[in-house]
Amino acid sequence: MMKYSSRFWLYAPTLAFLAIAAFVMFHWWTAANAFEKKLAALKGHEAVPGIMLDWSAVTVGGFPFRIDADFTNLSVKGAGAHGPFAWSSEKFALHALTYGRTQDVFEAAGKQQVRWTDASGGDHAAAFLPASFHASAITDGRGLVRGDIDILDAGGKDFIADRLQLHMRRDPDGHDLDLMLRADGFKGGRIDKKLVQVYATLTKSAVFADLLRGEAGWPQASAKWRAAGGAAKLSQITAPGLSADALLSPFY
Repeated sequence: MMKYSSRFWLYAPTLAFLAIAAFVMFHWWTAANAFEKKLAALKGHEAVPGIMLDWSAVTVGGFPFRIDADFTNLSVKGAGAHGPFAWSSEKFALHALTYGRTQDVFEAAGKQQVRWTDASGGDHAAAFLPASFHASAITDGRGLVRGDIDILDAGGKDFIADRLQLHMRRDPDGHDLDLMLRADGFKGGRIDKKLVQVYATLTKSAVFADLLRGEAGWPQASAKWRAAGGAAKLSQITAPGLSADALLSPFY
């Protein structure tokens, strides 16, 4: 006859596995349910001050360790640093881990359309198809820590590019923001460059704290930064004949 203690060690691993599986299922279901409610509240409304999101359809999945949201015809519209901007993507996906650090990964596919306003108030627009479009965002209790965009083989009516990159990092002390903008094999308008690369640090960027937390609008944060004496300090520029201010001005 099997002793009680022997039966315990025989069944304990199975019971432990079932308990962990139940916890994972409950945790994912709770996170997915909260995420779907948040999406419903965001659709057609401001996600953060001055930025509105909309889409024609979305499906949520990713069980058991992440949340996946696949959007159709996603659009982002709002007020940029100098005026209105808009971006839309035929297909867009968001991937967020349900465990570990707060990091979201984004993918876009199909036709991309973007409109923006430059520092002089001029309107610009571009439409393109990327071979791949990836982005990511890392956040903490103070908001956005790092943001990255990487686009490969983008081609449209107005330009082509082998690769486009934008990277932003908040310095650990919270006083500065580091920006890197890079374009490889870019041809468009009067620009035909094998490499365009700019490294810059935005000083006095503690005033961007509310923006990085999603609690303030882009135009107000930009104006506040300039009033505080903020400036862009260039550490490197590889763009003969191009102005760094012209390249970076859409962002501040």
